[in-house]
This record gives sequence, structure tokens and C-alpha cells, in this order.
Amino acid sequence: MASSTLVRTLEQHVKRILMVRPTHFELKYSINPWMDMKRGVNREKALKQWDQLKNTIENSGAKVEVMESTGAENLPDIVFAANAAIIKGNKAYLASFAHPERQGERYFYEHWFTNNGYECVGDQDIPSEGAGDALWGGDRMRTLFMGVGTRTDVRALRDVANKLDDGTNWKVIGCRLVDPRFYHIDTAFCPLNEDVAIYYPYAFDHITRHNMRNETDLIEVTQKEARNFACNAVVVGQNVIMHQGNDEIANKLVKLGFTVRFVDMSEFIKSGGSSKCCTLQI
Repeated sequence: MASSTLVRTLEQHVKRILMVRPTHFELKYSINPWMDMKRGVNREKALKQWDQLKNTIENSGAKVEVMESTGAENLPDIVFAANAAIIKGNKAYLASFAHPERQGERYFYEHWFTNNGYECVGDQDIPSEGAGDALWGGDRMRTLFMGVGTRTDVRALRDVANKLDDGTNWKVIGCRLVDPRFYHIDTAFCPLNEDVAIYYPYAFDHITRHNMRNETDLIEVTQKEARNFACNAVVVGQNVIMHQGNDEIANKLVKLGFTVRFVDMSEFIKSGGSSKCCTLQI
């Protein structure tokens, strides 16, 4: 095998993650229960926390692509790259943000994906918020668990299934979110591999919990640790990267053979996001 071919083959098996530098991150508005305008953000500290997260992801074996936020001075939440799009192959189903404060982010994400070889799809008239409300898991990672609630409209399920259709065997299931503190599915659910996920059950309605159990084994996270964003974790192989202070779920994962890497995401939690919110697998 030629060396260039070997490099390309290896790169295809390395997880690639998109992050957006928090150059303009601040609390400018309140669109979820975590955002308290009286608490300001320490931007210098936030930049250091973001760097720590990036370094931890890279040290776990993934490659991080950084999107700069030049021109997005009035879009402080663009740092939460998870909301950019749902990715399948070379298609990016772009977010259509529910709140006007974030709708301008779509332009910058579309520009990045187009320039990086993705076909951009998605209906701007149907609210959906990217991989913040859409997580791959289950058998062969071919089930797309989509949160449905205040951010993502139920109509998005059919639209995503149609526009990301590539002829392969995969499916979308809707997961009804019922607790406003867990407004995206990635704040309450995290697939670790095709067999198991962690979740906070009371973020979902009864039918959703039943349907999720049919797709994957589930490990419950306590309310205390769920509110400490334990489920908002980044998974790279056997490494699980999450906000510090979630020792109970971490101990369970270690017993299953995972390595838990704690990071401090306290500045981003002020805006209702943590490790996973700042990343998008591409």
C-alpha cells in the first residue's frame, strides 16, 4: 500500500471533531434556565477551559478542526458547535435555530461546511438544533436519537430521515424532552458505543424511556450529576470526557473499562452547555 493511501486510510478511522474558538463568548441574553444575566462570563477563563477540552480530546486520539468565529461578534453561543448540524457522510443537515438570538450562526456554519466539502441540506422553516438534538447510537451506531421539545420540532424527524437518506440501513427515533433544564438531548443522554449509553431518565417522557431501552442498554445518571452535565460528554474510543465532579457515574464507567477524563467547563455551564456542546463529530 502506498504511504499516501495508508495515511488517508488511517485518517478515515480517526475521529474528527469540529470546535469553534470562544473568541466572542459571553452572556448576552437568556434562552434557557441556566443562563442568568447576573452571572457574567470570565472570557479568559473560558478560553483556558476550551483549550483544556481541545487538548484532552486530542490526547484521547481524535483530530480537532477549529472554526474561527471571525465576524460573529454578536453570536456568543456559536462556540457550541454541537448545534451546527447533523452529519452523515458528506452531508450536513444544518440547524434552524428556534431562538432569533442564534439564527445568525447558520450562515457561518454553512460557509465552513461548504468550504470543507460537505453538501448542506435542511429546512429553515423547521426548527432543529443539530447534533445537540441528534445522537448516533444503538446497533452499529445506526440509530439517530433525536430530541423533540422546545428546540427541535417533531417535523424535523421525517425531514432529517429524507434529506440524509443515503441508501443504507439506519433509522430516526424521536425522544420527547420534558424538563426545561434538559432542553437538548445531549444534556441528558450520551451513547458510549453501540451497546450502552448513559442518561438521565426524568428528562424524557415514559414512552421515550421505553423506546430508548429497546435500542440500547442504559446506565442511569443521578439528578445531581445530570444537573452537573455528566451526560454532556465527549466520547473518543474508550475515553469519556466530561465536566469535573461527576464521580458516581465516572466510577461506574471505569468498572466497564472506560477511562474518564475530567475537565472544568464551569464558564460554559453558565450558558447551559458543557463538553459535548462545544464539539461536533464530523
